[in-house]
Amino acid sequence: MKHQRLRSCLDLLGLVLLHLAALLIVVLATSAQAAPLLSDSAAGRRVMVDYIVHFAHHVQWPIEVFSGTGAPFRICVMGGDEMRDPLAERLSHHRVAGRPVALERVAMGELMRARSCQILVLGTMERASLVKAVGALEFFPVLTVSDADRFAATGGIVGFTGSGDHMALQLNKTMLDRAELKMGDSLFRLGNKQH
Repeated sequence: MKHQRLRSCLDLLGLVLLHLAALLIVVLATSAQAAPLLSDSAAGRRVMVDYIVHFAHHVQWPIEVFSGTGAPFRICVMGGDEMRDPLAERLSHHRVAGRPVALERVAMGELMRARSCQILVLGTMERASLVKAVGALEFFPVLTVSDADRFAATGGIVGFTGSGDHMALQLNKTMLDRAELKMGDSLFRLGNKQH
């Protein structure tokens, strides 16, 4: 009798654990589905490109970041290429403060090279790689921008959030100051500051 009762309890416990495991799998699968990013749509990518070009003209970089008067203004893309074509189309024959714009692809293994970019657009990549990239650029005059989730809170400078009509900017003033970049106060009123 004791063995039969114990076996019934164990069977019931096994059934409960099986249901809990199935529920956990459903919860994890649901939470793994990321919210759509601004760069997921053509309209969102256009908005991001417009802001990136705006930043290129309204952020001040230390003059010593340029190797000479003819040195290009470097906008680099790291991670997914979703922003590369829209940027290339918009920046064709574009100049920033009289400098030609060079659009470059930078691989994750080229963080030293990324330090010589003026703007680094971080596309789709693993969270650990994103954290490593922004950490490697922390005290360098590189404006990091991305629409990755919680980018500004992760250490990036400008994070694009939302999608469509509900887009907002998150600006990390602390990281902007560490990069020794100057941005007009009017740009801070466009979004939420992260400290």
